[in-house]
Amino acid sequence: MIDAVTLQRTGRALAGRSGATAVWDLRVDTADGDAAAARHVRHQTLMRAYQARYMLLPSEAPAGSVIDHLNRHYDPEAMAGLEELRRGLEAELIAPLLIPARAAVDDRPFGDWADALVAKLRAAPEVPLTEWLADHPQREAHYRNFLLQSSADLLAEASASALGVIGEFGAPQSALFRILIDEFGYGSHAKKHSVLFRAVMRDFGLPDEYNAGWPLFDTAALELHNTIHFLFQNPRNFFLQIGFLLFAETAYQRSTRDHFRYLSRHHPDVDARYFGEHAHIDLHHTRMVIDEVAQPLVDQYGAEAGREIMVGAEFTRQAFDRAGETLLAIGRAFDAAAEAGRAVYAAPDFTGFGPGVSPQGAARLTAADGPIQIGGLGYVTDAAAFTGFPAGAWGRLSGARV
Repeated sequence: MIDAVTLQRTGRALAGRSGATAVWDLRVDTADGDAAAARHVRHQTLMRAYQARYMLLPSEAPAGSVIDHLNRHYDPEAMAGLEELRRGLEAELIAPLLIPARAAVDDRPFGDWADALVAKLRAAPEVPLTEWLADHPQREAHYRNFLLQSSADLLAEASASALGVIGEFGAPQSALFRILIDEFGYGSHAKKHSVLFRAVMRDFGLPDEYNAGWPLFDTAALELHNTIHFLFQNPRNFFLQIGFLLFAETAYQRSTRDHFRYLSRHHPDVDARYFGEHAHIDLHHTRMVIDEVAQPLVDQYGAEAGREIMVGAEFTRQAFDRAGETLLAIGRAFDAAAEAGRAVYAAPDFTGFGPGVSPQGAARLTAADGPIQIGGLGYVTDAAAFTGFPAGAWGRLSGARV
């Protein structure tokens, strides 16, 4: 386990290298003595290590020399230090999650398993979030929070999986590249999936710059982001990566269709092209992953490769389930606090953030510390109410008047 002193030293170094724009903001929180906050900060630090692999430029030119900004942000010695920490953080936070995924996979032939998975996902009921929000009086706040938490990955959608395409591994590489071209808008920037997601963010009043929402990410959102990057930033996980793609492309067919219908019905003025595009294109991507990538790899490298692909899919399913369940649990806890007069729904204030706090850490707060901002939902006005929120929740002290 990475010790607290190392985390604090790393946090100070990251803050010192942070740029004035969101994409170059490298800060992390400080873990002040409670286990939940320590875990959250470890995930933030791992996120920063993974983000170091991305080429990031702000949407507007920064003040000063852009070359100087790049030299500071991508300082090789600082990046090497983060990379060294990454190995320990992965071993502590992500690698153990593979254990239940491996235990859940049976010995069916890959082809039989893949057919069953596709049939099951396509026959799945409506996703819990949109079903829950259909009759919810505060659906806008909850959907705003869903978008905010999802932005950890989706504002740079497919950039992580692009890391798994480079190299040389035969015909499956070309099929994966064709999928990647679709994700990047098949040559048209306006159709790039992350650009379409930005449009949804803007229509819900959220900033659409990559990394802008990091202070309000809950721990489950960070874990999901880091799980995806753990897969694709480690070439040894190649067959697990294929399992991720198989599950994600298939599950997204159904879930994006549900989101598109939800937005069309309840938020008709919102630009929902992101979800409509996925509901269409992922039908093709599933067949491509199975027929042109996974099955040829299994045919060539045997049942061992097939089992690892199945483990990757299960690993992905469990990761998405944890994030989705936590999102709903936090939403329900916020509803209960609001009903008791201890929270108010409001759009998040991105003009200034106070320290982060976990439900465990909220026990040390007093009324003088002010309200606690919870993701895209609003503010908990009584710190004692936040102590009852589920594990994985994260709040931020705010000077807002509520």
